[in-house]
Amino acid sequence: MELVSFIFLIFLGSLTLISENKYVLKYIYVPSLFLFMIVVRSSGFDTDIATYVREMKSTGNTLYYLREFMFWYPLRFLYSIFQDPKVVLLCMDAVWIFILFRTTKQTSDLKKDRFSLGLIIVLSSSFPFFFGYENIYRQLFATVFALYSYSLLTSRYKSSILLFVIAIFMHNTVLILLPLFYVNKLLNFKIKFRVFISLSLSIFIVFLLGYVSQFKSGRSTGIDMSILYLLMFSFVFFLYLVKFKFKIFDLFRKTPSLIIITILMLGLNKLKYDMISERLGMMFLVFLLFDLYRYSHTIEHYGYRVMFRLVLLFAFSVPVLVFSSSKMFFI
Repeated sequence: MELVSFIFLIFLGSLTLISENKYVLKYIYVPSLFLFMIVVRSSGFDTDIATYVREMKSTGNTLYYLREFMFWYPLRFLYSIFQDPKVVLLCMDAVWIFILFRTTKQTSDLKKDRFSLGLIIVLSSSFPFFFGYENIYRQLFATVFALYSYSLLTSRYKSSILLFVIAIFMHNTVLILLPLFYVNKLLNFKIKFRVFISLSLSIFIVFLLGYVSQFKSGRSTGIDMSILYLLMFSFVFFLYLVKFKFKIFDLFRKTPSLIIITILMLGLNKLKYDMISERLGMMFLVFLLFDLYRYSHTIEHYGYRVMFRLVLLFAFSVPVLVFSSSKMFFI
């Protein structure tokens, strides 16, 4: 049932992208997405989700909970009201879907809105989100709130900062995303200074993680996807560098996250700290998809624009049907 529902969600998403009809998205796709989440929650609790179910019943107040209290305490609060893990998770699902929908609306403040809301389609069935709501749920929440913050950077700067802080206290690794935010906006500094600060901070983060990793051990989640992420980011970086005729600042303006993500991923891959590299790779990918979808607004030709978006949808959703680590959720 879950597999069929997921395939249907991809199919419905592709039709919605082709139609570029915001009413189809609002009144058919988004409700279908929530119905899919009902199917997911009704299929049982696997892997890390089972851990979240146990933790929502917990009453502990150790540092583990306090340093990411913006996730754990709302989870407990909802459980204290409903006393049903499935209902709690569905309430949380409704929150991230709503925040993601709000995020997609922020990309529409352009002179010509060319179906900005379609971003939710590309992201919702992508494998970073799939593994989020099926497994690494806390990272999904932090990523969605951080992405909302990212979308508000140039329009509501103070709100963006507040949301970023909230995301940090959902999952502390969000701090690693700081260079992506700085390259987009840092007070009133011009792009050359922002690029310098972001690149410097990225290099510093890589060295810092390298130092910290000496005192920790990490295990892979199965297939080492970190190398694949690095190759993918590097390929897209080279492709867009050629497209923008090696004008580096144009690349930063059009797809600001791309270079920073490639540098961070290169450094993380060198650390041989597979689990962190893989999970951060998924987080980075969400921001890259945001920038790529936002870039698609500049494509005036309807056919090319739709084709570009369909490639994004299928390229990052179909792997869910192929990965051995994702097939277990469909059993």
